Amino acid sequence: LTLTGDYGILPELPAVGGNEGVGRVAEAGDGVSGLDQGQTVLLPVGSGTWSSHVLAEAKDLVPLPNDADPKQLSMMTINPPTALLMLQEFVDLKEGDWVIQNAANSGVGGYLIRLAAQKGLHTVNVVRRESAVAGVAAQGGDVTLVDGPDLHKRVKEATGGADIRLGIDAVGGDATDHLANCLTAGSPVVNYGMMSGQPCQMSPANVVFRDISLRGFWLSRGFS
Repeated sequence: LTLTGDYGILPELPAVGGNEGVGRVAEAGDGVSGLDQGQTVLLPVGSGTWSSHVLAEAKDLVPLPNDADPKQLSMMTINPPTALLMLQEFVDLKEGDWVIQNAANSGVGGYLIRLAAQKGLHTVNVVRRESAVAGVAAQGGDVTLVDGPDLHKRVKEATGGADIRLGIDAVGGDATDHLANCLTAGSPVVNYGMMSGQPCQMSPANVVFRDISLRGFWLSRGFS
């Protein structure tokens, strides 16, 4: 989205892409302590991480374990806090409650499954193709289904008609309304992405008669 000019915050040009990532300290400036050569560090958001080298202030670097998986470490800035805050900020969920999300095979989706399980929550996980079902189920999702107009019927059957008070949407378009159809009246759909490239759509029946609301979540607000 940054490269296409559609993101909410755009850098001044010319600019290098890459909002998040990790690196290893190649050289530390005079007076820098606690960051030895070779130390793995979390890079500041928006520092142009699609680079072989980045110049950064030592105070903005977070030391990380050198033996951890760099692919997982590189997502620490965005995906885990996004998943956690969406579970906490919109609905007062209790142990045993259900949450439904789409794009469940995404980075945020995987973290949400694990964080929800730690809180004693159950997840309905929606994907857009059958080949993604097994991978999501292996991460611990309670229910994994392929999206479609009849999603609400299949969710009701799979959960035994459980109340679902939070929907989390990264797709937009018709998929937003598919989640809304699954929710208990008075519940929110929280959108944090636009993978379909389409505006979020919700039927008047959901908005007017069932009081389903559409909220937005953008982690960058917390960085500004």
